[in-house]
Amino acid sequence: MKFKNVFVVPQVSREKQQLLKMHLLKENMQRCKLFAQIVILFEAILICMNISSSYEENHGHFVITIYFVLYFILMLMSFFMLVYINRMEKKETYTERFYNRIQLGLLSFVCFFLVWGAAVTLVDQKEYGHVMAFAVNFMCVSVLFHASNRTILLLYIAPITVLLFGLPIFQPSSAILMGHYINLTVFLFFCWLASRMLYTSYASNFFNKLLLTESNERLALKMEENEKINKELAKANKQLKKMTIIDELTQIPNRRGFQKYIRDTLIGANKKRKLTLMMIDIDAFKLFNDHYGHLEGDKILKSVAQKIQASIHFFDGISARFGGEEFVAAVFDLDVKAVEQLAESIRKAVFKMEIPHEYSPFSDRVTISIGITTGNVSKAENMEKLMKDADSALYESKSKGRNRVEYFSGTTSVGVKSKVD
Repeated sequence: MKFKNVFVVPQVSREKQQLLKMHLLKENMQRCKLFAQIVILFEAILICMNISSSYEENHGHFVITIYFVLYFILMLMSFFMLVYINRMEKKETYTERFYNRIQLGLLSFVCFFLVWGAAVTLVDQKEYGHVMAFAVNFMCVSVLFHASNRTILLLYIAPITVLLFGLPIFQPSSAILMGHYINLTVFLFFCWLASRMLYTSYASNFFNKLLLTESNERLALKMEENEKINKELAKANKQLKKMTIIDELTQIPNRRGFQKYIRDTLIGANKKRKLTLMMIDIDAFKLFNDHYGHLEGDKILKSVAQKIQASIHFFDGISARFGGEEFVAAVFDLDVKAVEQLAESIRKAVFKMEIPHEYSPFSDRVTISIGITTGNVSKAENMEKLMKDADSALYESKSKGRNRVEYFSGTTSVGVKSKVD
């Protein structure tokens, strides 16, 4: 890390700075809480040792010393700080005023701890001549308490002032005094430097975590949007695919859908399957269109298509609009009798719809003609001959009066049901 980076915290928005302050406050509360517990334990031990030492030195009499008073004051202050933090932790929300109160309480405790270390150091000058108490306290605060540079420097002022002006009074040796000043200056600089490095590292990590969280949230949002788009695309593709195989008017498969069904059904077939084709045509549809109009004609196409599909629904097959007023139906693995019954049921179903057709030369209502053929196929390419045969049977059905079913057998067509309705 470059030296200048010790003083640099990433530039972020005011909102993120506030988040850092709140996070640091909670962290410092926990650190001070733990530190106060440790101090209470150590001061209790030191008080016990001081009492024991006093009894020995004064032949069974306890004499209150300055160290006893200092230890007791610090322990008492740590106890009050522990109670104060526990009380503050019960608050669920932090207002600006509440935040300032907690911050002031923590800073007061830390400042007192540093000044206490300076006071003990001054007393030590007459007994031991060292500055260990001040150095240890200063190092603990610099490492454990995270705060901005301005806050740390403010905390340093009071204890340094006490030590700076108190040492000449309590330390009679000028040589020792100069050594203290030099050593403490170097020591304080490195404590301050460590404090800055720790704070900058902590703040940088905090902001990087925020950035990573925001990035993850944006990524999750983007993934959610992409998933939504993908679902919409899949839905659109499904709809588009459906549109390519479904006749828009009648809502049954078109010629492409019919071919796809046959192809998919025959894929993987290990043997030939018996397939029956029915070519179906609405009789005199052009006359209906010319006299009733195209809108009525479209209604008839849709009604007839739905009726055909309803009739073939329970069989292993498909019905489709082949073009214009012509439809095709296909069923697999039905015997001749079942095919004839199915074709007749379709013809009768349309006839019983009783759709008026005053301009038909064949009937007073809308009727259909059906041509049937059956063959064994193993792949879609075998369909061509069956289609031609079914078309020939349909031609025969129309030639013989319409409103009838004609079955193609060999080179001729055999009538199944004449117009007897």
